[in-house]
Formats: sequence, structure tokens, C-alpha cells
Amino acid sequence: MAFMRYKATGYSWVLGRPDGDWFLFGRGEDGALARPGGTDTGPLDRLDPRLAARSERYREYSEGALTLPDRDGSWQSLFFRGERCEWYDWDRGVVRECPWTELGTWGTALPAGYRSQIDALLQGADGEDGTWRTHLFKGPRVLTLDWRTGVVAERLVTEGPDPSGCAGWAGLPPAFRGDLDHVADHRPAADGTRRSLLVKGGHAVLLDWERGVLAEGAPDRLQDGVLTALPDFCRTPYRTTTGRWTTVPEESGGRTVEVRVDIDGERPLLTVSGDLYERTPTGTAYVDSFRAEALTVERTAGLDTITQSGVHWANGCPLTELTLRLPRVAATDPAADGPGTVSEAAVPDGTGFLGLSGSGRFLSQPLLRTGTALRTVELTTQALEGAAVFEEYKTSSGPAPSFRRGRTLTLASAYAEAGVEIRATGRVGIIARPTGDPAPPGSPLAWSDAELHAAVCDHAGRQRDLPGWRLWMFVATRHAELSAGGVMFDRVGSHGQGVALLADELRPGGGDSTAHELFSYVHQLGHALGLPHSWLKRFSRPHTPMDPGGGHADLSWMNCPHGYDNGGGHRGARDFFADFAHRFTDDELRHLRHAFHRRVVPGGDGFLTGAALESLDALAAGETFAHPPADESGLALTVGGKRAFAYGEPVMAELRLSRTGRRGDVPVAGTIGPRNDRTVVAVTGPSGRTRIFRPLARVCAGPGAEERGALLTERRPAVYESVYLGYGSDGLYFAEPGLYRVTAVHHSLDGSRVAAPTRTLRVRAPLDRTDQEVGELMTGDEQGALLALLGSDAPRLDGGNTALREVVERHGRHPLAVYARLVRGANAGRHFQTVTDGRLWIRPPDVKDAVAQLTHAVAVSRDDSGSAGGAGLDHLTLNAAMRRLALVHGRAGDLERADTVLDRLVSHFHAQGVPRHVQLHIQQQAARTREAIRRDAGEQPDPERP
Repeated sequence: MAFMRYKATGYSWVLGRPDGDWFLFGRGEDGALARPGGTDTGPLDRLDPRLAARSERYREYSEGALTLPDRDGSWQSLFFRGERCEWYDWDRGVVRECPWTELGTWGTALPAGYRSQIDALLQGADGEDGTWRTHLFKGPRVLTLDWRTGVVAERLVTEGPDPSGCAGWAGLPPAFRGDLDHVADHRPAADGTRRSLLVKGGHAVLLDWERGVLAEGAPDRLQDGVLTALPDFCRTPYRTTTGRWTTVPEESGGRTVEVRVDIDGERPLLTVSGDLYERTPTGTAYVDSFRAEALTVERTAGLDTITQSGVHWANGCPLTELTLRLPRVAATDPAADGPGTVSEAAVPDGTGFLGLSGSGRFLSQPLLRTGTALRTVELTTQALEGAAVFEEYKTSSGPAPSFRRGRTLTLASAYAEAGVEIRATGRVGIIARPTGDPAPPGSPLAWSDAELHAAVCDHAGRQRDLPGWRLWMFVATRHAELSAGGVMFDRVGSHGQGVALLADELRPGGGDSTAHELFSYVHQLGHALGLPHSWLKRFSRPHTPMDPGGGHADLSWMNCPHGYDNGGGHRGARDFFADFAHRFTDDELRHLRHAFHRRVVPGGDGFLTGAALESLDALAAGETFAHPPADESGLALTVGGKRAFAYGEPVMAELRLSRTGRRGDVPVAGTIGPRNDRTVVAVTGPSGRTRIFRPLARVCAGPGAEERGALLTERRPAVYESVYLGYGSDGLYFAEPGLYRVTAVHHSLDGSRVAAPTRTLRVRAPLDRTDQEVGELMTGDEQGALLALLGSDAPRLDGGNTALREVVERHGRHPLAVYARLVRGANAGRHFQTVTDGRLWIRPPDVKDAVAQLTHAVAVSRDDSGSAGGAGLDHLTLNAAMRRLALVHGRAGDLERADTVLDRLVSHFHAQGVPRHVQLHIQQQAARTREAIRRDAGEQPDPERP
């Protein structure tokens, strides 16, 4: 990877002198010498014969240059190319040619982030002992390096390179607060104050370090008496080479190659990747993907030649040698990219050449530029009537880093900065609510996981469930049970083609868009494109380094704002947005731009493996669970519940996160299960294969979730969550009899990890023909989804509903029938909203069936004590089922029965002898449920009842 970033300016370097009155612009062997008396253009060694002794390699092309202090009255400069540099004495010739790492302390002291892709260099004032110091500009920051002692300081560009005499840098225009192309010395002010020329694209700023901006505009219009007569190549930037290039269809022989070139422009990664497709009778079929990094780039005035001998393929293709020849075209060139014949020897304007070779095989094709975006996703948005749809957010209206203020961001522009085009397929479709709504006030506006899942699956089904660069976004109102800002659903073997946003949570009370609303939209689409939460980066391959906060310090779209902790006193959502520059991390950019096709395309490989680039399961089994992390959290995690299950019985586990007392009171997330990626569960089957449990629905918290956490204290030492592990986005996890091992790792709010001891479970073989038949009726993808969602009206799950109905009707006395009754009763007891053909349909609840099914399930479970070994529901599921039954009675207007069920809930767990803090929590849950029932009925709660 080159030390200096490739620039789109018409020249690759510019030199100025702090004691001079001229600028020298270089482009290959040609240049322009600008002085107050005019500008000379031509070969550099003609403009100044002292440059004639430069070596041929650096005369052909240099990516950057630096003015060094004079030595014995002779000018000194450094010229950079790739990983090497040439130290040049203008009077004596080449002093040395070496890797840049051999310059003073450059190779030992520079941090990792400053060892490549440097934007600009500027020599600073010498240290007190006379040592040289150099300013290195990269992004929004500038680092000062002492050639003898190492790093002196790192500051924002707006703070200036030095700790004093830099007040003028704070007044830089927003566009010049980072990602500068060139910085060069200008003649100082009369009082000796330093001045510099800052260039970005076709614009420049003349800056007085103390007084601020003296002039801004095109370089030749700064009216400084020096740059007024610049030649065209100094005034006209190139169009970036970065973008998408595609083979010419007429010449590709039925095969299409899409190439993504990423070497200049916005945060370049010096990577080339591509996908191969073949024409079929029904369209185009994906074949393979490749990626090449650490490229060698040879740049001339009109051509970029890119080579790499280490090309990696998704499917093991033997072509490992890459050659790309791509034209460099002026930004003002009106010529459109059009078809044309191109050979290896010559590259006409607007066309390029791709060559892949290896093992005696060759693939060579002409290329046409098809866009600046590296990938394009078509987005269809539909919104429920009355739900506010995000449009734009002005970063200046809320907390934001000073160097990134003043931007107006949309969902499309946020992804455009990452190199991904989000192309709307039309206006937002409004889904009208039906008239004559039979539900109680407000009820249809809240959406369950099952309803959102049905809506997303219905839309995906119309796309034939095939991977494709298209996404569906559904904007609903609020979640029925959780403080959720967004929900994404995985399907067996693939991540989703649709996401749901909950507008009431993201913009409570209406009003203007918020930083959190923009964040949630970008975040959810990131998940749909295969990006995990920041604290799960350890599962990625190539292995992604974690920050000391375990991912919680990441300033990324994929972090969780209310869990932010940078380890330096900045924590929580407000500090996150004050520090957040509204961008993805470099590793996330690498995934979005260059991950193999199936790892990033919506509907492709499973969620999380999208960022893995290789096997997540192997990494998880080999590292996270085989080597449990040290306990630094003050927490302990256990996986509890039953140890033996009948064939076909839903496998439920109880997660318990408790306080050890080592760190006193410990704050924890309000939800500790896998649904929000807080806890990662691993299941090892009888064959020895380990799989990560990936829940069907993944929920990301809304902005109010920070207040819904829990504090573990001596009075409340633990929190619990019941998790259905039988089915997820990878299908069935306990489909066959045998021994299984289950363990988990919890990612705590402070970034530490808490590992649970491994728990062994047994799935028993069926004892007779009835057990076999019932077990088979309970087993299947559709039945698993219904158990995970507690029922659904989704047409694609009709087969599963038929199977569960058969269990109840034909085998109602079988122990497993309790689960079928729970699913049927839970679904019957609620309204079910369905989005079909742009219309909302609401099925009213079937109170009679819901009461019958839930009452039976609760009665069996209370008799058998649930997790104590009988056929009933485990304790946590029984708790939820009884509260759901009370809600059904309440919605039917039978408040007395609702109260009776809640009273039995409290008394049952008291009789079971559960810990006192658990009993108190159950009483609080019962009280909140009672309050909700009374509120829906228009009555006040009874203050005498717990």
C-alpha cells in the first residue's frame, strides 16, 4: 500500500518554500513553476536544471513531495513513490533512495493509522534541540513527528499543526477541515507569521496560520500574485479512477465481469474486487468473486496501470494475476463512456482493459466505466399511514465533531460516502389503515415480530427469495413489546432482503428528524448488507482488531450509541454523537465495497458471516468458546433450564446474568438475549459441529433503551431471559436425538465478555409411534418459525400451522401439545396486521380460542411445574403465557378473570420458592400488565392490588 494517497488533482505533488515566493507543481516529468512574474510550464529539468539528476523512477512518477530544511545552503526535498522515497539535494543530486521507514523515527514511531494513505506532508519548525519535525495530514487530523524523539502531538486539522500560533486554522471552511490533497509553504506575512497553500480538488485556500483564511477559490484566482497564470493541468482535476467498470457486453462472449476499483477519491482502500456473471436463458447468473489488495499502481498523466499477483477468489479460481489499465480523464471532459475496442497496448479515452491470468489460463476483456459508486442497491420504501419517514438530518442541529459540522445527510448520501449507491425505486408508498378498525384504540399501531416478519417475507416472496441488489424498507409505528428502533429478519441460510423501522420510537412525539433516526436507518441497512454490531467484530475473517472497549468505543454506524464507552470518560448516546463523524470504519468499508458477492448481497449468506469473509462458526468454536475470556465485568452468566427434551420438543434455555459482587452494583442491558446480539450462544451437535445460534428476528434498540436497562444490586442480583434455541436463521438446531453442548458469551455494557459454563442437553429418541408422529409434526422450518414468533398468519407458514393444529386436535393429551397450544393461543389472542399489495388488513382476535388454548397450556404447566421436569412450559415462558392470557381476558372485557390470572401468577411462583428478588420482579410485571389492561379499558388501576 502506498505511503501517500493517490490524488485526483491534475498534478501529483506541489513544493513551496517558507523563505521563497514560488510553487513547483509536478506531474510525471512535466511541471509548472509559478512565481510573481508569471508561470513557466514544461519538463521539470528545464524549469530548474538542478532537478535533472533525479533518478528515472521518481522522474516518471512521484505521489508526493516534501520540502526539507536546507543543508549547507542547498535545497533538500523528499519524493515519495509507493513504499519508498528519494532524498534529493538540488545541488548535489540523490542523497539516498530507501523505504520511507528508514527516515529518522518514521518507521518506529508512526502509529498504524499514519503508515499509509497520507494526504499531505509539510515540514514544521525545528525542535528546541534543532531536530527536524514533519506534519503528516490524514483525514481530519494532523500528526507532528520529531525525527529524533518520535510523535510530538496529534491534533485536529482545525486546531493547527502546532500547539501555538495556529488560531487561524479554526476558521477553515468545512470542506478543508480534512482529506486535504496538498499542503505547501507560502511566503510568510510581513511579521513572519507562517502561511500555507491548502488544496483540495480544484479549490484552494491561502491560510495565515494566526489570522485565518486570506483567500479561497480556484488556485489561479487567489490573487496572491503567484498563482494567477497556472496552466490547465494545474487548474483542472481528474475524474477519480475509483468506481465500477464492466466488460463490454458485445465482446464478453456471454460472460460479464463487474470490476470495482478503489484507489483514489473518498477514503480509498487500494483494493480491486469484482464479480463474474454468465448469461443464462432466463437472465444472468452469478459465478464467482475476486479481490486483490496491496496493489501496485503506476500512474501517468493519462493512464493508471494496476497490477497484483495475489488475487483471491470466492470459489478457488486459478487466475491469480491481475492487470488493469484504466484511463485518467479530466473532470471537465464531456466525453461519455462508450463502447470501443481496446487492446493491452493502448487504452482509448473512456475505456479500460482487464487481464486475469494464471495456470496457463487467461481472461482479457475491455472495460467501460459504469459509475462512481462501487455498488448499487435498489430500495423500495413503504410506510404505514401516519408513520414519519426519515428524509434528512442537519448535523449542525445536534452534537457532532467540529470538523464534520454543517452537513445535511440523507440515507442515500450517508451510503454514497461509503461508495454505495442507494437508489430509490419510486416515492414512498403509503399503506392506508382500513376503516372500521375493530381493535381497541392504539392497538393496531403496535407491531409484533410475527406481523413484521409476515410483511417482510411477503415482499421477499414477490422477489422469489433470490439474492439481489434490492431491499424493502417498511416504516411502521412502534413495537408491541420492546423499545425497538429497527428489526431485521433472517431466513434459513441467508440474511434479510427487508428491514423494519419503528417511527414512533425513533421520533417520539413527532417533530424534526434526530441524529438517532438517521443512525437507525443507516444501521439497519448495514445489517441487511451483512454488517454485524461493532462488538461482534471479533467474529470477522480476516480477523478484525478490537478496540480496548470490545467494540463499544467504535465511532461507527454499527455501534450502539447508548452503549458507547471510549475508555476516556466519554460514554452514552450524547457523547457518542458528539464524537461521531457519521461514517463507517475502514473494515466496514472494506466489507461494503469488496466483500465477496454472497457475503454482502441482500438475501445472500447468513447474517454475521457476511462480515466474516470466512467461517464464523470455526472462529467462534476455536476462539471465543474454547478460550473463555477473563472475567473483568463483575458478572456471571449461566445457561439453565431443562437438561432432557423429547424428540420434537422445543428446546428452551434460561439465561441468567448475575452480579458477583466484585465490582459492586453493575449496570446491564435491559435485554440480555441473542435477539440484540448481547449474548452469543453456541450449539455443538451430536456430530461435533458447532453452530452459532442466530435468532430469526434481530432487534436494535430505540433511543430510549438507555433508560430501560437494569442495575444489578444486592437486592436485585440477577436478570433472566428465556430463549428458544430450537430454530433460527440457520434452521433447526436440535433436529435429531443425541447429546448437545450449549454455551454462551455475553457482551457486557463495559465491553468485557462473560462466558457461561458449557451445559449438556439430551434430545431423547421417540419411545413409540405416537412420539415419533408428534415429534415429526413439531419439527420443520415452518413450525420452528411459528414457535420463535409465537404464531403467525403469514401464508408461507400455513403448513406449519396445519401441523400444530393436528397436534392439538389428534394428540391433545400428548405432553408436546402444550407448545402447540401456546403458539395457537398467543396468535389467536392478538390482532394480526398483514400488508398485502400496498394495503393493510387487520384480523381481529379470536378470544374464545385464545382463552381455551392458553388456559390449557397454563394449567398443564402449573401442575407440572414447568422446568422442574414435567411436560409444561419453563418458568419464564409460563410467566409470559399467564400475562398474555390476562391481556386476552382484558381485551375481551373480562377484567375480573384477568385479575385472577395475574393473582395466580404471583402466588404460583411464590409457592415454587423462587428467590425473593425474582418474586418481586414478577409482582412488578403483574402490576404493569394489570395497569395496561385497565388503561386499555379506560379504568384506573386498583392501588390495593400488587
